[in-house]
Amino acid sequence: MNTYKEQIEDKYKKISKIPERLLSFTVGIRKEAIDYLNLAKGSSVIDVGCGTGASFAYLEVVVGESGKILGIDPSKSMITIASDRAKNAEWKNIVLCENTIEEIQESGYYNGALLFAMHDVFNSIEGIEKIHSLLKDDARIVCVGPKTQEKGFLKILNPLLNLLFKRMSLSQNNKEKPWRLVESVFKTEKIVEEKHGLIFIYIGRR
Repeated sequence: MNTYKEQIEDKYKKISKIPERLLSFTVGIRKEAIDYLNLAKGSSVIDVGCGTGASFAYLEVVVGESGKILGIDPSKSMITIASDRAKNAEWKNIVLCENTIEEIQESGYYNGALLFAMHDVFNSIEGIEKIHSLLKDDARIVCVGPKTQEKGFLKILNPLLNLLFKRMSLSQNNKEKPWRLVESVFKTEKIVEEKHGLIFIYIGRR
């Protein structure tokens, strides 16, 4: 049986090949999520599951050249694209780590953590606790992703949402409330629903 990292790489290698223009609908949500982090020039932030670096440009706007972005992703395919993106844009303040959040060796204290469509981390208490240990007091964590519907006419979309979860993550737990474990570690400040409740933004504080 393949290791966890091998399973992740097999899944994310396919995702990394999706043309970015097909994901353009996420741009507004990324910007909104980053706004909720309440970062400033010179801030340091962890992009957990940074993928191809799709959030880097928007994080750079808020932290500036004096800030720091730590991008973490266990997929070699994703990190390779993220690295190329950073080099092409000449961003000097991005550090990339090809590893899981659970296994990284990092001792800095950060002003915020962004988790965009990271359902596997949402369901890893070890990963969530590691993020908690890396954040400064009162720093925010912002989690974004899809969720299945518990009521209303949009329940008709649950079969499609379940297929999406199978495509994007190994864990299939807590699909109706992906932030369940996060709120057991962090203080919940707000939960925002986007796209008629199909996408959630969880804002918590250390």
